[in-house]
Amino acid sequence: MAKETEFTEQVKNGQRFNFGKNWEAYLKKISQDRIRIAENSPKEMLFLNDMRSKKFLDIGCGSGLFSLAARRLNAEVCSVDFDPYSIQCTRVLKNKFPPPR
Repeated sequence: MAKETEFTEQVKNGQRFNFGKNWEAYLKKISQDRIRIAENSPKEMLFLNDMRSKKFLDIGCGSGLFSLAARRLNAEVCSVDFDPYSIQCTRVLKNKFPPPR
């Protein structure tokens, strides 16, 4: 993957910080309680209890926690990050904590 190679080179050269590696460690601390707290953020900011029929673009998704929260609130979610490790963290959370039915 070209972007991954470019990203890796930039980390080696000190042009970028590897945030995604930090997020990998953070994933171990994510619990249902932390997810509920993250869900409250868009609820309070947007005055919504449900995001059904809404689209959520998470630019710089990092750990993926807010992408997960928006998904659990029924939004259609697109998560984007330059750091391939952050994208992987987002995928891990998506699989580990599926939305409640």
